[in-house]
Order: sequence, then structure tokens, then C-alpha cells
Amino acid sequence: MEVRNLLDIHINNKTVISVVGGGGKTSLVFRLTEEFVSLGKKVIVATTTHMAYEPDRPFAEDGETVKVRRNLEEYGYTVAASKMTGESIQKIKSLSDGCLQKLRSECDVMILEADGAKGLPLKVPADWEPAIPEMTDIVIGVMGLGCLGKKIKDTVHRPELAAQLLGKTIEDRVTEEDLLKIAGSPLGMKKNVGNREYRVFLNKRDLVSDPQIPDGIIESLKKEKIHAACQSLKYGFGKKIAIVILAAGNSRRFGKNKLLYTVEGEPLFFNALHKAVQIQRRMKADISSVVVVTQYSEIQKQAEKLGAKVIWNPLPQEGIASSMRLGLQEACRDGEQDACLFMVADQPWLTVESLERLIKCYRTSDKGMAAVSIKGEPGNPCIFSRKYYSDLMKLTGDRGGKRVLKAHLEDVVLYEIKNEKELTDVDKPL
Repeated sequence: MEVRNLLDIHINNKTVISVVGGGGKTSLVFRLTEEFVSLGKKVIVATTTHMAYEPDRPFAEDGETVKVRRNLEEYGYTVAASKMTGESIQKIKSLSDGCLQKLRSECDVMILEADGAKGLPLKVPADWEPAIPEMTDIVIGVMGLGCLGKKIKDTVHRPELAAQLLGKTIEDRVTEEDLLKIAGSPLGMKKNVGNREYRVFLNKRDLVSDPQIPDGIIESLKKEKIHAACQSLKYGFGKKIAIVILAAGNSRRFGKNKLLYTVEGEPLFFNALHKAVQIQRRMKADISSVVVVTQYSEIQKQAEKLGAKVIWNPLPQEGIASSMRLGLQEACRDGEQDACLFMVADQPWLTVESLERLIKCYRTSDKGMAAVSIKGEPGNPCIFSRKYYSDLMKLTGDRGGKRVLKAHLEDVVLYEIKNEKELTDVDKPL
């Protein structure tokens, strides 16, 4: 389930969301942004304090209207803020209240990072915090579960204020009851919320060995009429991967339908399909669905028989990008998935074990993409997190996902294949 659904967020026209509390706010801001953009919404990300500057994201310096509109049209979202000077780590800072109010009319959703926590998982605000603007509709408080069992002085921003609120010393350790008090107190994360909608997001579920702990916190907050949710915001963790098989090619160079060509006793497409279904069965907790994009009735029949979703490509002549877009759109209908693995159907020697290792490599990394490789050179199949869906949807012709992957190699984890034959494409009859 997507984070917006976990948090029960329903947006109206020009909704403004302010995110406060501990570490993980920026990750939550951009996760929500990507989810809303995937729904066709225009989103402006801003801050009422300070944020790290991410040069890879669309940015409108000083909220310049023309740049904002251009970014919203091209990317579906933009960051709008002013750059700070004289900082060793480049940061951005808030625009004026008047500018933020003006920008609100340019988007469907505005998401504001309205607090700072120095990267610590918990925050108790000072007198002047948090900086929630009057136009805010929804406030989300963030808490990192990695604080549990650790000393207040080591895990809370403004530890003296936290100790005062909790009736403890800064040497005492954080408990579940402490999280409940900070989340529900008007001196804690609920400060300056007023009559606005309020949600609590428990981040880094993966750091808690006992799932009953976050579930218990959520239930306790529910009794106080506070809606809470828990998940890890790390890409590749806690969400599922959809497998998309691209099987709509015209096989012009091959001379006949390559996908039905038999290699070692099995048609190429059926070989790929059986491996995808096998992976889905092996890794039920990781794979949400298998999607097949095709133009062939024989393939459709066999894929549906094995439980795959089939999408018909009426314009295969437009190239592999058309199949990628169709497959991605279908995969997105399943709210459980947070990444897509794209497979071609002409690699008969690729093993199920290599597919499984690629998925595990992605899931245990902090990267937004993954690919198999030979001698460091990325190949197929590839995995793309939701972070790159908008880039994939812009591909045209026979430009596949490698174009996106190679543009962001710093965000790619590679799984090195030992046997080069596994990545061999069947380009002509054997």
C-alpha cells in the first residue's frame, strides 16, 4: 500500500501538507510527491525552514513562476526555494509567506518541510517551532523507530526539552510510552497543529525486530483519535516489485516471430514467463505481480493461464518504449508495488537464481535502480524504483530503460553475472 493510503491522506483542490518532527521528513516529502505525481497531480515541494539541496531534482530558485510552471509541466513537480550561501553542505531555505501563498495557486498539492531535527529520529520543538504556515491543511509528524532503547541525549533533537516533557533525564532511554507522549502532546509533535488534520508516521520499521511494537504504538494512538502508520521509507524495502515482461516486438531482424522460437525445447517467451512466475512463487513477499505486454494471442493465452496480467500493445511499431510505458501503467494499478523489474524475452540462459539475486541485491541496497552486469557494464534485466517512473514514461522509440539507468549511475547497484552466456540475446536462429 502506498504511503498516502497508509496515512489516509485525501487531497482536495490546492491541498497544503506540512511535515514536522524527527528525521525522515525529506524522504517522506519526496515519497508523497512521487505518489501524487503518479496520479497526475502537480506538486510543489518547499520548506519553511531549511532543506538539503538535491541538484538532480527539478528546482525553481526563489520560486520563479516561469521555472515553476516549466518544471511542473515537464516533471510533474518542482522544488521551490532560495539557495543558502556560505554553507559547506549546500542547503535551501524558505521563500516568503507571500511567495508560498502565490505558488499554491500553481499546483494541486504543496508539501512543506516545516521543521528541522539535525537528522535525529525524534524532535521536541522549541518555543518558535515548528514553522507551520497558516494555509496548512494537513500536518504529518515523523518519528524514527531507531530511537527506541537509546538515550534521550543521543537520539532526540533538543534533548533537554524532551526530558522535561517526559519527566526524565537526558541519560534515560526512549520507550514506546515516550513516543506516544511526544506524538500526542501539544508540547511535542502536535504543537501548532490546531484544528488541522494530523497524522503520525513511524519511520524505519526495518530497525524494529518485533512487528508488535509499531503495531502497538499505532493502536494506542488510534485510541487517542490520532491516525498513525508505519513503514520504512528506504527504496526497495517493505514494498513489492512488479515484473514486466516485454513481449510485443515485431522481430524484423529475426525473420519470424522470435518470441515463439524454440531454444532447448522451449519457446523463448514461455521460458521467460516460466522464470518470472517461478520467481513470484519463490518470493511471494517481494513480488506483487507479473505483467506481460504483447501483441500476440498465443502469448496472451499462455500468460493468462499462468496467472500473469496481460496488456495488449496496439502500436508495437513505436518501439520498446511503448511496451515499457504500458507495462508500467498496469503495474502502477497495484498499490503494493514500489518498483518494476523489466525483462526481455530473448535471454533463454538467464537463470532464476540470477533473477532472485538481482532482486535481493536491490532490496538490500539504498539505490533507486539495479541491473545485472558483465564486467561492470549494465545489462538486462533492470529494476527501477518509483523514483524513476516519470523518466521511464518519457522514453520513446527503441530507447529502453538503460538510457535512464546510465543517466544516474550513482544511484544504481549492479549484480555481476559470472556466466556471460546468461545475458546472451538470441538475435538470429540458432
